[in-house]
Amino acid sequence: MPRKVSIQMIADQLGLSKYAVSRALSGKSGVSQATRERVLEFAKTLGYGLPSQKAPSPAPDAASSFVLICMNPSNRVDPFYWQRVLDGLISGCSERGWPHVIVSQPVSFPAVSHLSPQEIIAPHLDWNSCLGLIVMGAYPYAALQLMARTGKPLVLLDHNEPLLDFDSVNHANIEAGIIIAHHLLAAQKCRSLIFLGDDGRSASFAERRIGVRTAMERYGGPEAKLQEWELAYEEKEWLTATAERFVQLAPEQRPDAWICANDDIAMQWMQQLQRMGVAVPEQTRVTGIDNVEAAAHTSPRLTTVNLSKEALGSRAIEALWRRIERPGTPMERLHLSATLIPRDSA
Repeated sequence: MPRKVSIQMIADQLGLSKYAVSRALSGKSGVSQATRERVLEFAKTLGYGLPSQKAPSPAPDAASSFVLICMNPSNRVDPFYWQRVLDGLISGCSERGWPHVIVSQPVSFPAVSHLSPQEIIAPHLDWNSCLGLIVMGAYPYAALQLMARTGKPLVLLDHNEPLLDFDSVNHANIEAGIIIAHHLLAAQKCRSLIFLGDDGRSASFAERRIGVRTAMERYGGPEAKLQEWELAYEEKEWLTATAERFVQLAPEQRPDAWICANDDIAMQWMQQLQRMGVAVPEQTRVTGIDNVEAAAHTSPRLTTVNLSKEALGSRAIEALWRRIERPGTPMERLHLSATLIPRDSA
């Protein structure tokens, strides 16, 4: 290719995914005929070296069908949690011989009445080949309604929508909150706790907070106290704002331990405490939830709750397979259990 034209360059110019361009150029199914012709014409214009006279695949069959994975854009840059969930999804697809297509859609879709749901969600795909949808993370009710109107089997991953009858696969977030709080109350003899979270970011954070409250009621006793600090996790300033709030506490108001809604918050907050001269775990304990890989390499190593992220993804593929094979069966809401990982920070 004299002008070094790449598939990614074509995808960027046409506003398509690299996957769609690759399928179109190679003559494989998974894209509409209109998209294929558009890609081939543009590639020819740029002088891209096309394969030698390879005819497009015929009408899609079971072997050429694909799973559409809809990923909330805010989760794309999270290597600790969502990338591992995605790895589980891809692995699950591979085990069943299912190709997959990933679209990172906005959390709300434009209300364009003259377009079909398929044209709004992914106009470049051949929806006749779509086996079903896996929806990763939180989407608004209206967006999920639109996805349901495609008529394809749909599984929610790490999200619930009680008003829509979808299968869902989630972590046992309430159980995780109970486990970590129980550990601090019973094993560490802590009597004052602060929960750091952001309920507006995800349902899982809110559920973990509920679990902590439940543990306080069950195991805390009359002397145990819980404070709940809400932070703006999506904003970079949350760490500074939390530190400013902390320094305003009188010594007797400072907690025995912190429960953070996820490991990322916990690791950043533990470092901030250390910068302020607060020793962990000697003066206060810090815990997280998720068990990301980096949690085992902090100093001190972070006590957390393990949530099987790859298993969450692969289990969602199993749920989709069940829905395809047994479409009339009752909907399922599955929760994968959580396990305490005690380390040095608490």
